[in-house]
Amino acid sequence: MIRYIFRLPNQISMIDINMCSHLRTQLAADINSWIQDWRSSVVTYITSSDDTDRLAEYGLHLARILAYPSLNVSEFLLSIDALGEDIARALKKGGNNPPRPTQIIEKINDHLFNVQKFKPNTEDYYNPLNSYLNIVIERKRGIPITLCILYIRVARSVNFKMYPVNFPGHFLIKHILEDDSGEIIVDPFNGGRIMDDYSLKALIDQAYPQQNIPLTHALLEKATAAQVVIRMLNNLKGSYYEAQDMDRYNIANEMVLAIDPYNPDAIRDKGIVLLKKGDPLEALKILNSYLEINPEADDADDVLDIIRQIRSERG
Repeated sequence: MIRYIFRLPNQISMIDINMCSHLRTQLAADINSWIQDWRSSVVTYITSSDDTDRLAEYGLHLARILAYPSLNVSEFLLSIDALGEDIARALKKGGNNPPRPTQIIEKINDHLFNVQKFKPNTEDYYNPLNSYLNIVIERKRGIPITLCILYIRVARSVNFKMYPVNFPGHFLIKHILEDDSGEIIVDPFNGGRIMDDYSLKALIDQAYPQQNIPLTHALLEKATAAQVVIRMLNNLKGSYYEAQDMDRYNIANEMVLAIDPYNPDAIRDKGIVLLKKGDPLEALKILNSYLEINPEADDADDVLDIIRQIRSERG
């Protein structure tokens, strides 16, 4: 049994126990089956079509493969779409005139955060359960990226296009106005607040204090579906590492590589996992390839030290 450093609410504890047992059994059988499942369910689509409207589907498959094997993806998608249908009915009551974008956002915000009571999980932010979309839907608590993915799917149900924004330190979404005349940045983690330049700069300063990173339009570019899913997996990798759950850390890392085989961080982390598993020769090969791909990496000296240590121990 893996013992986690995070707290679990009573209604989730038994689920998580079963989740751990499932992981161990599957790993003993064949880790390749997990990655093949991931490829057929998500990677095939995410690498051939950048359809960010399917992010909720991809996120649910991520949770199913990593933790909840009996999860019914279709049922959860229907439950999200039902939220959107409620909002669509509320919008129709507003009259015959098409609602303005800000009015649609207000309706979505009211239904998700006032009626349905979805909230940010500020008390247990780094709990990996916050990255499993099925648990976010059940508990109505999440982190920025999962609440954004939920919001995108709900908005899709009312024909209101929202795009993911890979903002540093705090995931956001945006709506692009007709004729590209402007855009509306929304923060679902803070009740669907519409963000201005001042609040965006405050977010950067909070995530990266004393660095005075300038707010540029490049930080607000639309993210691809692949970038979003990789960010979700990296969040989980961080949580798994803190819990020293290296088996699941390894699977999440392989899921990143299935999407992007040349992802430098995932290549480096694969080398570290191989070293921890007692395969220094393969680790050496992978770590060398990391430095070839990313010779100016901030951690290049640290990786070189590991490579030297492997070589010295092998004589």
